[in-house]
Amino acid sequence: MKDKGRSIAEVSVRGMIIKRLPRKLDVMEGENAAFCVETREAVEGICWSRNGQELQESSHTVLKSFGRTHLLVLVHVTREEAGIISFAVGESQTTSQLRVKCVKRDPPSTPVAARMSTEHSNAALLTWCPAPDVHHRPPSSYVLERQEVSSSEWVHCLTTDLASLVEVLGDSVPCEADYRFRICAVNKYGRSGPVEFPGSVHLVPAARLERGLQDARVRDGEDAHFSLELSASVRGAWFLNGARLDNEEGAGGRYCMQHCKTEHSLLIRGARLAESGAQVVFVSSGIRDSATLHVQGEWAPQAHIALVPEAQLLRKQPAGLPVLLECEVSPPGAPVRWLKDGEAVPLDDVIAVQAEGCTRRLLVRSAGPSDSGIYTCDAGDEAVSFVVTVTEPLVRIVSSNEDAPHAYEAQERVVLWCELSRADAPVCWYKDGLEVEVGESLVLEREGPRCRLVLPCAWPQDAGEFVCDAGGDSVFYNITVAGQWVAGHPCSLNGRLYELLSGYERVVLWCELSRADAPVHWYKDGLEVEVGESLVLEREGPRCRLVLPCARLQDTGEFVCDAGGDSVFYNIMVAGWCCPAVVSLSPPCPGRSSCRASCLPTVPLLACSLGHILKHWQHGLTRCLLPDGPALPCCTLLRARAGHGPVRLCCLPGAPVLPACLLRG
Repeated sequence: MKDKGRSIAEVSVRGMIIKRLPRKLDVMEGENAAFCVETREAVEGICWSRNGQELQESSHTVLKSFGRTHLLVLVHVTREEAGIISFAVGESQTTSQLRVKCVKRDPPSTPVAARMSTEHSNAALLTWCPAPDVHHRPPSSYVLERQEVSSSEWVHCLTTDLASLVEVLGDSVPCEADYRFRICAVNKYGRSGPVEFPGSVHLVPAARLERGLQDARVRDGEDAHFSLELSASVRGAWFLNGARLDNEEGAGGRYCMQHCKTEHSLLIRGARLAESGAQVVFVSSGIRDSATLHVQGEWAPQAHIALVPEAQLLRKQPAGLPVLLECEVSPPGAPVRWLKDGEAVPLDDVIAVQAEGCTRRLLVRSAGPSDSGIYTCDAGDEAVSFVVTVTEPLVRIVSSNEDAPHAYEAQERVVLWCELSRADAPVCWYKDGLEVEVGESLVLEREGPRCRLVLPCAWPQDAGEFVCDAGGDSVFYNITVAGQWVAGHPCSLNGRLYELLSGYERVVLWCELSRADAPVHWYKDGLEVEVGESLVLEREGPRCRLVLPCARLQDTGEFVCDAGGDSVFYNIMVAGWCCPAVVSLSPPCPGRSSCRASCLPTVPLLACSLGHILKHWQHGLTRCLLPDGPALPCCTLLRARAGHGPVRLCCLPGAPVLPACLLRG
């Protein structure tokens, strides 16, 4: 322009966001933080972020959009979630600073009204009340501490959630003493100051004898020492010939008693010859133990034990036999004591100690494995030890059915058994060198010393050598199973579905219910079935199964699964053995020499020229057995109704033991 004038144009850009986030938002820790943005129109592709990281929907983060309104809610915010919250859509963005204020974290207040009751023996009942401001600063638990009156150290006793009382028993303290108690309240922010229960209580833990007293043998004028150990630190008293001892008793303080944790000891200074044979007794709560003081004069000769041959020092003997240990000592009156593994041998009906002149004996009348150990004859100056090992006797098989004939027909039950010489002896069963596997087709049973292997339904593949191994003895069974298995096929009869099965097949009938927990009942020919080895009921959720592990002829019939309001029917037919070749003769064919059939008005006659080789005829479910022998013809008469229809005859030549012929009509 010539006059160099300027013009200014004002441009206004309207964004997508019409209601923006606040500049800052202050919330208390643990509260919910809510942010709301409104856009000019309903849009997609929005983005919420915190400190530059996009937020995703979760149980802690709620993202919602309602048309033009968009919400972000942070549930129970923490101090770590403070920062810059941003909302962006397209080129538009709005931000807010989230500030989280901390909640004051105070530990609970001290409990009040602490009291202790000692009405019951060896126990303290402690009661208290929560602080008055328990609703503002609730405790999560209470911590009880104890202190021995003679000590300044407080030790943790227990933690409880109960806000009223607790009972402390003597068994809960480590040693006998007078105890004080105090309690404090605890939460995640800290613990209150303790409040002490007034008074003290004397508590005694339950103790048992860990190491007992041993007899002491000393010479005249020597000191005698006795000691024992308990399982807990408790007080006790010492007695000598019934008189209670204390540290001040006797001139010159002859008796010194000490108690260190769980060990108690007694020292008798300058034992006298007149005290020989005195009884030393220790008594504590529920515990009493004693020993004998033996004092020898200065003139007493030194005791000697004669040399024992090494073969007699190592004794290995079967269980159930007596064990006799003996040695020679001098002089003849020298006292000895017998020890087992360092402890005095308890004398009872099984173990006895004998002394005859210079001979000292220990007799175990009927030794068992627990009697194994090191036995020592201690004469004071000398000792001799015997190592005794008691072994279990070898297991023997005293009887079995090994010699019985073990030739079976297929589908027969097989039982192999043997009886051991010891009821608790382990055994292992093997078939053809491999250990057997227990299942539906093979069961192992044990009744005391008798062991059994059972095949509920033998199959031809079960034939082989079975062995029962008892470690030191074995028994062998050679099993043969005759027959063969031909799979059946379904067929339709009289308009109803029958399943025609050959023997030994596994039959599974199943149905699925609309509800998994609904009860069902299974019936066969109108009677409820009985569960056993030959019939198993299974249930997996809504699916119910009836299983015949090894179908037999008598399993033929109608099975029903009744679920109350609904039922399903299964018609099962189990036939005998069936051969692959089927000869159908109707009318008779005189020219054939292998088989012939003639139908008379009332009796059909079936005959076979195979002679003694054929074993069975079968018509439907009726099996006709014929005697063996080459002189007998293989022929039988089967009664039939008039109008029986065409005859189909199965005949299988082969080995002397054959499956049955099946006649279907």
